Amino acid sequence: MRNSIIFTIFFFIISNANADIIALKTDKPEYLRYEVVNIICSYIPQNNKLNILTPNNNVNFKLSEGYFTVYYKNKPVKTIGNLEKIPLQYIPSLNKWVGKWPIPWNPDLGTYKAFVILKINNKKYAANTSFEIKGRIPPKLPPGFCVMDIEPGDSIIKRVPGVGGKSVKIWENYLLWSKFMGANALWHCVGQSQIWNNFDPSNFPWDNLTLNQIKPLAQECHKYNIKYGAYIVAYVLLGNRQDLSPYESTTGYDKENDSLRKLIYISIYDQKRQEDIIKLLQKLDAIPEIDFLGLDYMRTDFGGYEYVDDFVNEMPVFDLPGDWENFNKEEKMLWLAHKLEIEKNPNFEELWQWWRAHKMSFIIKEIKLKSGITKPLWIYNLTWKQGKEHGQDPLMFIDAGVDINGGMFYSIDKKTYPYMIDTWRQYLKHFSTSLVAGQCVDWNLLGRTFDPSGPEEHFLRQKHLVDKLLPVNPSLGLFWHDLTRAFKITRGPYSALEWAIAGATSFTYLRQKQQLFPFEVKWNCPDNVKVDEVFTIEINLKNSSSISMDYYVKLIEVVNLEMFGDLTQKFYLAPGEIKTITFQVKVMNKDIKKDNRQMIAFMIQYGDMTTQQRYFDFKYIGVN
Repeated sequence: MRNSIIFTIFFFIISNANADIIALKTDKPEYLRYEVVNIICSYIPQNNKLNILTPNNNVNFKLSEGYFTVYYKNKPVKTIGNLEKIPLQYIPSLNKWVGKWPIPWNPDLGTYKAFVILKINNKKYAANTSFEIKGRIPPKLPPGFCVMDIEPGDSIIKRVPGVGGKSVKIWENYLLWSKFMGANALWHCVGQSQIWNNFDPSNFPWDNLTLNQIKPLAQECHKYNIKYGAYIVAYVLLGNRQDLSPYESTTGYDKENDSLRKLIYISIYDQKRQEDIIKLLQKLDAIPEIDFLGLDYMRTDFGGYEYVDDFVNEMPVFDLPGDWENFNKEEKMLWLAHKLEIEKNPNFEELWQWWRAHKMSFIIKEIKLKSGITKPLWIYNLTWKQGKEHGQDPLMFIDAGVDINGGMFYSIDKKTYPYMIDTWRQYLKHFSTSLVAGQCVDWNLLGRTFDPSGPEEHFLRQKHLVDKLLPVNPSLGLFWHDLTRAFKITRGPYSALEWAIAGATSFTYLRQKQQLFPFEVKWNCPDNVKVDEVFTIEINLKNSSSISMDYYVKLIEVVNLEMFGDLTQKFYLAPGEIKTITFQVKVMNKDIKKDNRQMIAFMIQYGDMTTQQRYFDFKYIGVN
């Protein structure tokens, strides 16, 4: 209240100290979080009722000084670049003073007030104006929403162990794995541009083999109530022949040689690339079997210096060299590279990071508008600092039209991971989104750990994320990334099945926390066993629902185990009834590659036995 009174009195004194006045406005009344607020100030002489600036020999506007401050609930707001008082610039061609206010990361939504102080001929003038900051609310995810995704796969992908029958096509294996894991959706990369050794225009920019998989795969997914999503790798070109690319690469910096260099990322200014993305999105949107559309690599990584002119023109950048107008494009790009990669001023870096996220938001909005897509759109986001260092921000993207943030919570060490999750908790506590959080099937990225095992570390990270983020962000899902990696050296010494079980158990954990299971499970398994020692696994299951239902419990045939008796048990439980199931197992060999640790795992199906009505759990035990 005290701040409000002081603010009002100060404004009244300055505004009435002169016969002439200034008028203030913003370029529009409402803004989304990825936009720049443009402050526009005009000088109005006492007798000028038409608000037209007329020549006045006694007033030199070029020598005027002014600044503005933005307030929220009568408190000044620091915005991007640690800016609070932002200088106004006089634009002779407009006869006006202008200022630019980039909206802070994840701001409070509501009414803001810009307050201007302008000094002309030693006289002070004041004015204020209000504007709104709004945020788009994305569609909510269904409870327990879990996704298996796949980058371009090939014949290395084998069927789920234990699945018999005839041989299947490559894409049918994608379905078998997503069905096994109990996924709600399969997200499939169908658009990735690559040039290896030579340029083949008949299979560029998108691989025809993958595009031809869409309809049959999506139709088969729907038979098991699995939604199908198709996604495009947008602004990156893979391969060893970048020189054959029809696209303009983004520009980076070679610090060692103090020179500019081209990166594998495609410039977001490349109109041909945007047109190709739009055409494929239109084609995908028209396929009835596709449920979701996605975009990956919607970022400029550490390049983007070709954007220098737009950056300095659209942002409050005040330390340009005096002869800036005489710089050619290459000199401007080098100046920006030096500022970011040599001087490394954190305030300047933040201006650049924000501007790139702002620009990418406009690109997303433009692509969505031009393509006319109607299906839900997800975008994969980097997660360290919410992707800011790569020109991304999840909530800015939501405002631009994205429906789901696909958070890639990987490529970070074990010690730092909890800190990153805590920063996300604070971020989402302020304003939640529809977040599908992913963990990577990559033993190297998980620290090449044995205890816990790689798959267990995968699960523990997703568990920690669910525990921390679900309370502040109820619209939360998980994705397991990705099936192809589970068959490459990225899996480490662990089988694809072990990684899939860990991912499926993380799906179970999310659904358990969302209270989706109509039963309770407890199980016992020894922590350590000897080779060839037969031991017992005991599973206790209680029907905690108000209706009777069928159950199916299966001990999963993980490699290196010999199992005795019937590995599957089917039974019926009334409300409140408890069933105890036992299995006898022995470990056949020590496996030094896994530090002599063995996975034990089981699955429960229940009710109607649909694909998503699955419960998984596992444990790694020591083998002596």
